[in-house]
Amino acid sequence: MKLLVVLGAAALAAPVIAAAGQEAAPSAQSAEALFAQRLINDPRAEALRPYGQPIAPVARSDKTVQFGKALRIQISSPTLEFGRIGAITPTLKPVKEGDRLVVAFWARAQKTQDNAPGKLCRVQLEATPVVRALFDQPFDVTPEWKMYKLSGKADRAYPAGGLNAAFHLACAKQVIDIGPVFILDYGQ
Repeated sequence: MKLLVVLGAAALAAPVIAAAGQEAAPSAQSAEALFAQRLINDPRAEALRPYGQPIAPVARSDKTVQFGKALRIQISSPTLEFGRIGAITPTLKPVKEGDRLVVAFWARAQKTQDNAPGKLCRVQLEATPVVRALFDQPFDVTPEWKMYKLSGKADRAYPAGGLNAAFHLACAKQVIDIGPVFILDYGQ
Protein backbone atom coordinates (compact mmCIF):
# COMPACT_ATOMS: atom_id res chain seq x y z
CA MET A 1 0.00 0.00 0.00
CA LYS A 2 2.81 2.42 0.90
CA LEU A 3 4.50 1.72 -2.46
CA LEU A 4 1.23 2.46 -4.28
CA VAL A 5 0.95 5.80 -2.48
CA VAL A 6 4.51 6.79 -3.38
CA LEU A 7 4.15 5.63 -6.99
CA GLY A 8 0.78 7.34 -7.38
CA ALA A 9 2.12 10.55 -5.88
CA ALA A 10 5.30 10.37 -7.94
CA ALA A 11 3.29 10.08 -11.14
CA LEU A 12 1.91 13.53 -10.37
CA ALA A 13 5.27 15.03 -9.36
CA ALA A 14 5.70 17.77 -11.95
CA PRO A 15 2.50 19.75 -11.15
CA VAL A 16 3.04 19.53 -7.39
CA ILE A 17 6.72 20.46 -7.58
CA ALA A 18 5.80 23.42 -9.81
CA ALA A 19 3.01 24.48 -7.41
CA ALA A 20 5.48 24.33 -4.55
CA GLY A 21 7.63 26.90 -6.35
CA GLN A 22 10.21 24.54 -7.84
CA GLU A 23 10.94 23.79 -11.47
CA ALA A 24 10.27 20.26 -12.64
CA ALA A 25 13.28 18.01 -13.20
CA PRO A 26 14.43 17.45 -16.80
CA SER A 27 12.97 13.95 -17.11
CA ALA A 28 9.77 12.47 -15.75
CA GLN A 29 11.70 9.64 -14.09
CA SER A 30 14.02 11.98 -12.20
CA ALA A 31 11.09 14.23 -11.23
CA GLU A 32 9.26 11.21 -9.84
CA ALA A 33 12.29 10.06 -7.87
CA LEU A 34 12.90 13.56 -6.51
CA PHE A 35 9.25 13.92 -5.54
CA ALA A 36 9.21 10.52 -3.79
CA GLN A 37 12.28 11.57 -1.79
CA ARG A 38 10.70 14.87 -0.71
CA LEU A 39 7.24 13.51 0.13
CA ILE A 40 7.06 12.87 3.89
CA ASN A 41 3.36 12.02 4.41
CA ASP A 42 0.60 9.91 2.87
CA PRO A 43 -1.06 12.49 0.58
CA ARG A 44 -4.32 10.64 -0.07
CA ALA A 45 -7.59 12.15 1.19
CA GLU A 46 -8.35 8.77 2.78
CA ALA A 47 -5.31 9.24 5.03
CA LEU A 48 -6.59 12.54 6.47
CA ARG A 49 -7.69 12.23 10.10
CA PRO A 50 -10.78 14.36 10.71
CA TYR A 51 -11.61 15.47 14.24
CA GLY A 52 -14.20 17.41 16.23
CA GLN A 53 -17.47 16.08 14.83
CA PRO A 54 -19.71 13.42 16.39
CA ILE A 55 -19.74 11.47 13.11
CA ALA A 56 -16.39 11.75 11.34
CA PRO A 57 -16.57 12.49 7.61
CA VAL A 58 -15.09 9.91 5.24
CA ALA A 59 -13.34 10.38 1.92
CA ARG A 60 -15.70 10.39 -1.04
CA SER A 61 -15.16 9.81 -4.74
CA ASP A 62 -14.43 12.89 -6.83
CA LYS A 63 -12.93 12.31 -10.26
CA THR A 64 -12.13 16.03 -10.65
CA VAL A 65 -9.25 16.03 -8.13
CA GLN A 66 -5.91 14.17 -7.98
CA PHE A 67 -6.27 10.54 -6.85
CA GLY A 68 -10.09 10.81 -7.26
CA LYS A 69 -10.97 11.24 -3.56
CA ALA A 70 -11.74 14.16 -1.25
CA LEU A 71 -12.70 14.62 2.38
CA ARG A 72 -15.88 16.70 2.68
CA ILE A 73 -16.23 18.54 6.00
CA GLN A 74 -19.47 20.31 6.86
CA ILE A 75 -19.46 23.10 9.44
CA SER A 76 -23.04 23.82 10.51
CA SER A 77 -22.17 26.64 12.90
CA PRO A 78 -18.90 28.55 13.29
CA THR A 79 -17.16 28.85 16.67
CA LEU A 80 -14.66 31.26 18.16
CA GLU A 81 -12.42 28.24 18.72
CA PHE A 82 -12.03 27.45 15.03
CA GLY A 83 -9.54 24.65 15.73
CA ARG A 84 -12.30 22.46 17.20
CA ILE A 85 -13.18 20.96 13.79
CA GLY A 86 -10.73 20.00 11.09
CA ALA A 87 -8.36 17.35 9.81
CA ILE A 88 -4.70 16.43 10.14
CA THR A 89 -2.13 14.39 8.25
CA PRO A 90 1.02 13.27 10.09
CA THR A 91 4.54 13.01 8.73
CA LEU A 92 5.90 9.53 8.06
CA LYS A 93 9.58 10.49 7.82
CA PRO A 94 11.91 12.43 10.13
CA VAL A 95 12.76 16.11 9.51
CA LYS A 96 16.08 17.84 10.25
CA GLU A 97 16.47 21.23 11.91
CA GLY A 98 16.48 23.99 9.28
CA ASP A 99 14.79 21.91 6.55
CA ARG A 100 12.52 23.91 4.23
CA LEU A 101 9.05 22.34 4.40
CA VAL A 102 6.15 22.93 2.01
CA VAL A 103 2.52 21.96 2.59
CA ALA A 104 0.73 21.84 -0.78
CA PHE A 105 -2.92 20.80 -0.85
CA TRP A 106 -6.05 20.72 -2.99
CA ALA A 107 -9.18 22.39 -1.60
CA ARG A 108 -12.49 23.89 -2.69
CA ALA A 109 -15.53 25.45 -1.07
CA GLN A 110 -18.42 23.18 -1.91
CA LYS A 111 -21.04 25.35 -0.17
CA THR A 112 -20.80 28.62 1.77
CA GLN A 113 -23.17 31.09 3.35
CA ASP A 114 -24.22 33.86 0.90
CA ASN A 115 -21.77 32.48 -1.70
CA ALA A 116 -18.85 33.97 0.23
CA PRO A 117 -15.39 32.42 -0.31
CA GLY A 118 -14.76 29.33 1.75
CA LYS A 119 -12.52 29.77 4.78
CA LEU A 120 -9.66 27.62 5.91
CA CYS A 121 -9.33 29.44 9.23
CA ARG A 122 -5.79 28.23 9.63
CA VAL A 123 -3.64 25.68 7.87
CA GLN A 124 -0.54 24.95 9.89
CA LEU A 125 2.41 22.68 10.19
CA GLU A 126 2.42 21.79 13.84
CA ALA A 127 4.54 19.87 16.30
CA THR A 128 2.85 17.02 18.13
CA PRO A 129 1.85 15.59 20.65
CA VAL A 130 1.94 18.98 22.38
CA VAL A 131 0.49 21.13 19.60
CA ARG A 132 2.66 24.08 18.62
CA ALA A 133 2.51 25.73 15.17
CA LEU A 134 5.79 26.01 13.25
CA PHE A 135 4.11 28.11 10.56
CA ASP A 136 0.51 28.80 9.58
CA GLN A 137 -1.70 30.76 7.22
CA PRO A 138 -5.43 31.32 6.65
CA PHE A 139 -6.84 30.73 3.16
CA ASP A 140 -9.90 31.87 1.21
CA VAL A 141 -11.04 28.95 -0.93
CA THR A 142 -12.75 29.08 -4.33
CA PRO A 143 -15.61 26.82 -5.48
CA GLU A 144 -13.24 25.20 -8.02
CA TRP A 145 -10.46 22.82 -7.09
CA LYS A 146 -7.21 24.72 -6.63
CA MET A 147 -3.84 23.83 -5.17
CA TYR A 148 -2.74 26.05 -2.27
CA LYS A 149 0.59 26.07 -0.46
CA LEU A 150 2.44 27.39 2.55
CA SER A 151 6.03 26.92 3.59
CA GLY A 152 8.48 27.47 6.41
CA LYS A 153 11.49 25.96 8.15
CA ALA A 154 11.79 23.30 10.82
CA ASP A 155 12.86 24.94 14.09
CA ARG A 156 14.47 21.69 15.27
CA ALA A 157 14.71 18.02 14.29
CA TYR A 158 11.50 15.96 14.44
CA PRO A 159 11.01 12.20 14.30
CA ALA A 160 8.53 10.55 11.95
CA GLY A 161 5.08 11.45 13.29
CA GLY A 162 6.46 14.48 15.14
CA LEU A 163 4.71 16.93 12.79
CA ASN A 164 1.17 17.25 11.37
CA ALA A 165 -0.30 19.39 8.63
CA ALA A 166 -3.51 20.61 10.28
CA PHE A 167 -6.62 22.22 8.77
CA HIS A 168 -8.79 24.26 11.18
CA LEU A 169 -12.19 24.91 9.65
CA ALA A 170 -14.84 26.00 12.18
CA CYS A 171 -14.75 29.77 11.49
CA ALA A 172 -17.64 29.86 9.00
CA LYS A 173 -20.81 27.98 8.12
CA GLN A 174 -19.59 26.03 5.10
CA VAL A 175 -18.89 22.76 3.36
CA ILE A 176 -15.20 22.35 2.46
CA ASP A 177 -13.61 19.61 0.38
CA ILE A 178 -9.97 18.78 1.03
CA GLY A 179 -8.21 16.69 -1.58
CA PRO A 180 -4.67 15.33 -1.50
CA VAL A 181 -2.27 17.00 0.96
CA PHE A 182 1.47 16.87 0.27
CA ILE A 183 4.09 17.63 2.95
CA LEU A 184 7.38 18.06 1.12
CA ASP A 185 10.84 18.33 2.66
CA TYR A 186 13.26 20.35 0.50
CA GLY A 187 16.15 19.89 2.93
CA GLN A 188 18.65 22.60 3.80
